[in-house]
Amino acid sequence: MTLSEEWETTYREGRQAIRWPWSDVVSLVTRHARPGPGYRVLELGCGSGANIPFFKATECDYYSVEGSPTAVQHAWEAHPDLRTQIVLGDLTRRLPVPGEFDLILDRAALAHNASAGIRRALSLAHRKLRTDGRFIGVDWYSTLHMDFPGGEPGDDANTRTGYRDGPFAGLGPVHFSDERHLLDLFEGFEMLVLEHKVVEHRIPNDGWKIATWNFVARKSTSCMPDQGWGR
Repeated sequence: MTLSEEWETTYREGRQAIRWPWSDVVSLVTRHARPGPGYRVLELGCGSGANIPFFKATECDYYSVEGSPTAVQHAWEAHPDLRTQIVLGDLTRRLPVPGEFDLILDRAALAHNASAGIRRALSLAHRKLRTDGRFIGVDWYSTLHMDFPGGEPGDDANTRTGYRDGPFAGLGPVHFSDERHLLDLFEGFEMLVLEHKVVEHRIPNDGWKIATWNFVARKSTSCMPDQGWGR
């Protein structure tokens, strides 16, 4: 996410204080990456640090760039040994961490930007990945999500904002993708895995439905971005 007053307020008020690793993160990383000693992982937007215990258990070299000062402080307090490796920054402008990475993970942080910001962030991520490195995305919102028609128009056709109720209330821009748009965003990668997850209520049958994308993309020398990518 960009440095956002909406997200800073959210973390300062104790909302989004997730404590446990996301199960899809654990599953996808275990199946499609090999974190261990010497393996370098960069998480885009660690938030309150829910996924950090999982990565620490693998003994990998973990880093994160997070856009909320309050979230960074909470992560430092929980993991003082990572104080120099969890840094405050705007994911769409700069990734102020050293070296290249074997894995970059994003669990819906970039999905709270408009398309232009996501493209810039993916361009930065592409440069930070080693050749053959993986980018794993979890819970990027689908256009079949029940909240896609809600809110107000954002900066582009895939972005909504101004939600007043529901899970996106007060969170600023929210980005939704269909398959074609998602593949276009990742033109600089080879998409290895693309999963579309739909969860809906049947009892009670109240119309509740969330739809998200999980995916694994690979940086390949044969699939480099063109000069316009990331603008």
